Amino acid sequence: MVSKYASWSALKAGDIVDVIAPGFRPTDAEVEAGVQFLESWGLKARLPKDLFGADVIASHVDEKRLKHLANALLAKDSKAIWCLRGGYGSIRLVPQLMKLKRPKHSKILLGFSDVTTIQLWLSQTWKWPSLQAPLLDRLGRCIDSNLVSDLKPRPIDAQVEELRRIVFGETSTVLYEGLRSLNKVRVPKEKRLRGRTMGGNLVTFASAIGTALHPVTVGQIVFFEELGERGYRVDRVLEQLVQSGVLSRRTKAIVFGEFLGGLEPDGSSKVSAVIERFAQDWAQKNGVTVLSGIASGHGVSQRVFPIGTEAVIDLRSSSIEIETAVSFPKEISLKSVR
Repeated sequence: MVSKYASWSALKAGDIVDVIAPGFRPTDAEVEAGVQFLESWGLKARLPKDLFGADVIASHVDEKRLKHLANALLAKDSKAIWCLRGGYGSIRLVPQLMKLKRPKHSKILLGFSDVTTIQLWLSQTWKWPSLQAPLLDRLGRCIDSNLVSDLKPRPIDAQVEELRRIVFGETSTVLYEGLRSLNKVRVPKEKRLRGRTMGGNLVTFASAIGTALHPVTVGQIVFFEELGERGYRVDRVLEQLVQSGVLSRRTKAIVFGEFLGGLEPDGSSKVSAVIERFAQDWAQKNGVTVLSGIASGHGVSQRVFPIGTEAVIDLRSSSIEIETAVSFPKEISLKSVR
């Protein structure tokens, strides 16, 4: 039986990548370095001529950012869409995105943070997978050392190489090992949980509640990461997800990535305690497995986390293996790329 979910084609040298800025505006230097990064991989970056403009918050007015995203999604000659920066702005595009007709072709979208909204839309409406992956303003620091600072660290080489292997189809899964179980619930005898992934930035994900993108997590493995939210704010959003019914006993599992910043006035943090209470109280009572330790978020470590693809949690080895949903030419054996 053919899956109702799409796959995406592995990239190769010479392929066109549409570059968009659905949220905040990066600097000109960050744009230039991001383009050079793609070129260093043999890819052709394509940017709209009117990529930036005047707006109260975002990189351009809603109509222009929507046009750039829609053109990138519908273009038949490009193989991927890569976001320049996160920030804020994507949720403003949702009403018009819901009117777009899904094309016959599919492609991969890369980004994270505010891009969580677009990835949720792709997964729930078009059944397209995507990759929570470093943004181009960050990857440009591999090219231009002048962009590196304490607040803007250089990406980890091994993680950039993992990203390259994924994008070019040299591997078909992402494996996270050494996770920490935060609660104990009854699980199948084989100690394996299967589900499709969703999620991303916690606050951005929760902002879809009550909108046309109201998240549905039934049978899903949900991933969350966050930056700069204090303990009570994290607790508030988790409680909102529970009381709205977005998270329920029908959610397959929840995996937490990095939660950075959010310190209390005295310099302490209550974030970890809040997450552990959530896992041991609500999640355990409702039979939802919770794990932490995904090395992905807004910090130095930003490993790829595929969204809208099949994943398996192995509780015996405390690991999760996630398919990338990449498709390969017929002459390439799947075994050779795992």
